[in-house]
Amino acid sequence: MSPHVLVGVPRPAWQIKNAAVRHSGHHKAARAPPLVGPLANARIKQHPFPISGDQAHVNENTRHKTLAAATEHVWDAFVIVVGMLKGGTGKTTSAWFIALYYAIVLGLPTLLLDADATSQSAYDWFKVAQAAGFEIPANLVVERYPFDDIAEYIRTKRAEFGAIVVDAGGGSARIFHEAVTEANLLLVPVAPTKIERRKLVATFDEAERAAARNEHGVTAHVVMVKADDRTSLPGRAKQQLLEPAEGEGIGPDRDEPFPLADTTIHSWVHYMEAFGEIPTELSEYANLMKELTEA
Repeated sequence: MSPHVLVGVPRPAWQIKNAAVRHSGHHKAARAPPLVGPLANARIKQHPFPISGDQAHVNENTRHKTLAAATEHVWDAFVIVVGMLKGGTGKTTSAWFIALYYAIVLGLPTLLLDADATSQSAYDWFKVAQAAGFEIPANLVVERYPFDDIAEYIRTKRAEFGAIVVDAGGGSARIFHEAVTEANLLLVPVAPTKIERRKLVATFDEAERAAARNEHGVTAHVVMVKADDRTSLPGRAKQQLLEPAEGEGIGPDRDEPFPLADTTIHSWVHYMEAFGEIPTELSEYANLMKELTEA
């Protein structure tokens, strides 16, 4: 489905446009490079065994050198905010997989910002993986920044990274708002349950207010996560998002459909068990980001 362009309060809300999304890196146009060779199916080399202490130290030194070389260039980061005004919607998992897509598949220097004021799960994921000896991608940086001035922080980092992924927790509408003011893309994960969908309208209302201060042009998408195709829940949820009941949609009259991505993220054990590891199967999230960022 076409993205909704967040246009801010002063303009007509929720205009649907087929505008190309501007992509990251050296002011280039909005198209992800084709996947070739062993990365064509969005997989990376697996590391089935933890790395020894000495080897981990060497790898960490190499990682910092690689990142330093990459950040010598002047970038213009593509900023993806993964957020919803509700906890437990799969934001952290989505943020991690998207960050890995940009770092590994696209090879861009990538910053993953944990902006969750309550749990910092994205940063915990990084620390657990590091302690367990998993090799962190050389061009991926993970930081905690659950503070109200996150928009200013993102601005200071744009020239250092090709992509910035923000895990905006559901506990702070202020942090969510500030992050969206610097976003190029807002991604709202939602599971196929009624309780998850209840916060969608409030989330998009807050995003619309933030868009009034956004100077980059931001589009928004809902992505279905935790979908189990063995049940009827995903199908029913998609229908309700695309054909909302009166007062349960978006737009001035609350009757317009949500901008639901075609790509669905399924309820795989792979995602449930990914915390504290560096996942090697990225194909669903690779498909999602290609859908949302390729013209």
